[in-house]
Amino acid sequence: MPQGVREDLKTYINFLMRVNEYGTKLVISGNITPGTVFAVFWAVIGGAFAAGQAAPQIGVLISSMTAAAPIFAIIDRKPPIDSLSKAGKKLDNVKAKISVADVRFSYPSRPEVEVLKGVTIDIESGQHIALVGHSGCGKSTLVGLLLRFYEQTSGQDLNIEYLRTIVGVVSQEPALFADTVPKIDILIIIVRADLCILGVKVENNIKLGRSDISQEEMESCCKMANAHEFIMSLSQGYKTRIGEGGVQLSGGQKQRVAIARALARNPRILLLDEATSALDAESESIVQEALENAQSGRTTISIAHRLSTIKNVDHIYVFDSGRIVEDGKHDELMAKNGVYADLVRAQEIEKAEAEDTDEEFEFTSFGAKTQLRESLIRKMSKRLSRAISRVSDVTDSELDHLEEEAAEKKVEDASILDIIKYARKEWPELVVALALSVVRGMTFPVFSIIYGRMFKTLTAGTNAEKLHGAMMNALWFTILGISSGISTLISGYLFGRAGESFTKRLRISLFANIVKQDGEYFDREDHSSGKLTTRLATDAPNIRAVNHLYICFTIEVMNRSY
Repeated sequence: MPQGVREDLKTYINFLMRVNEYGTKLVISGNITPGTVFAVFWAVIGGAFAAGQAAPQIGVLISSMTAAAPIFAIIDRKPPIDSLSKAGKKLDNVKAKISVADVRFSYPSRPEVEVLKGVTIDIESGQHIALVGHSGCGKSTLVGLLLRFYEQTSGQDLNIEYLRTIVGVVSQEPALFADTVPKIDILIIIVRADLCILGVKVENNIKLGRSDISQEEMESCCKMANAHEFIMSLSQGYKTRIGEGGVQLSGGQKQRVAIARALARNPRILLLDEATSALDAESESIVQEALENAQSGRTTISIAHRLSTIKNVDHIYVFDSGRIVEDGKHDELMAKNGVYADLVRAQEIEKAEAEDTDEEFEFTSFGAKTQLRESLIRKMSKRLSRAISRVSDVTDSELDHLEEEAAEKKVEDASILDIIKYARKEWPELVVALALSVVRGMTFPVFSIIYGRMFKTLTAGTNAEKLHGAMMNALWFTILGISSGISTLISGYLFGRAGESFTKRLRISLFANIVKQDGEYFDREDHSSGKLTTRLATDAPNIRAVNHLYICFTIEVMNRSY
C-alpha cells in the first residue's frame, strides 16, 4: 500500500476512534447528548473536506499572481515618448522645412551597432526628395526619427501629437480594419508598406484621417487620390462595407483609399514609404498619379524601391550602410556611374528577365531567345556584381549582434493586495458577493447543528414534542436549503459580473498602454506581438481568478472550518 494512502487511512481510523470514544464518554457522563456528538462529528468532517478542497486553489492563486506581474508592469510603464503628452510647442505657421544635421543613431536593442552614421539632409519647403538604397541601410530609420518613434538627445521641442498631425505617411500595403470605427485621433497619417484600412464603410476609413471631415471634403480628397470614381462604382458608394482587411478592394484601390485618408488631414509633410512597390504596373501608374496629385504644395519624402518612380524628384539621397554616399538629381547620379547607377541597372536586369519575351520580342526560335538572354547577362554581370558588393546589407560583426538576445528583466510576482486594489471599481459587487459567500460557507456547519438536533428530538420528550421538533427541523432544513441556493446563485452572478468587468478594464488598460509605447519597447524580444497578445487573451482572464474563485472559496473554507 502506498505510503500516502497508509498515512491517510491511519489518520481516518484514529479520528473515528477518538471521536467515538471521547463522545461516548461524554454522553455516559451526561455532559452532552447523542445529538451533539453527531453535530460535532459532521462539522469536523465538513471542515476537513473543505480544507482538502482548498489545496488546488493555491495553484490558481500562484498562477494569477504570476500572470498579474507582467500585465501590471506594462500598464504602469511610462513610455519615454508619450504620444498623448501635452508638452511641447505647437507652431501657428508651419513652413515644413526639414534639416537633418550629422545624425547618428543606434537602436536601443543594439546600441553597439550604428544604423545612421552622420546623416545630413536639408529639405526646403515644398521640395520632393527621395531616399534610396538597399534594405537595412537606414532609410526607414531616418523617417522613424523624424516622427519621433525613437527618443533622441535633441530635437524634442515640438509636441509629439502636433508633430504627427502635420505629417502624412503612405506605405506599401494598406491594411483595412473590420469593426465599428471609434473616435480615434489619428495624429500621423502614414501611407507605408503596412498601412491599415478598416473593413467597415469606405467613408469611415477616410474619417480616421479626420473625424469631422465633411462629405464634400471627403470627395475632394478621394478625387485627388484617384479614388472617387471607383468608390462611386461600388454598390453603396462611400457607405459600402469593404470586408475584413479591405478584401473586396484590389491592392491599388486600397492604396488610393489610404492616400485619401492621408489627405483628409491636409498634412504639410508627406512621407511615402515604398507606396507602390507591392503593385502591378497598371495599378502602379494609377497610384503614382494619385501620389503626384497629393504631393502638390507639400514637402515630400519618398522611400523608393522602384527607382523608376523617382526620376523627376527634386533631389535624391543614396544610402549605403547608414551613410549618404551620393546625392543629386537622377541624371546627375546616372552620370556619376556610382552606386545609384548600379542600382538602376540592377533593376533593369530584373525587369528584363521578368518581361514576357514573346510580347517584347518576335523570335522564331527558342535558341535565339536564349542567346539574347545570355548576351544580356554577360554584358551586365560585372556591373551587377559591383552593385551587389556595394549594397551588402550588414557586416559580419553586425550579423553577430543581430543574433544576440537582450537579457529579459525579472519581474516580481504581484501580490494579492495589488490585484484587489486594481479591482476597486468592482468592490461594491465583491463585498455583497463575499457576504453571500459567508452565508454559503455556513451551510455545512448549520446543517450539522440541525442534524444533531434531529437526533436529540427523537430521543427525548413526549410524542407531541417529538412531532413538533421534527416539523421544526424540517422547516430549518428547508430554510437552509433555500438560503444556500439563493446565496450560491447571487454570489456566483456577482463574482462572475465583477470578474468580467475586471478583465475588460484590465484588457483595455493593457492595450491602451501598449499602443502608447515607443519604438524601442517593441524592439525587445519579450515584447513581441505574440507575447503581448497572450497577455491580453490569456493572462488577463487568469488574474480574475483571484477576485472570483480564490476569495470566494477561501471565505467558504474559513466558515466551514470554523
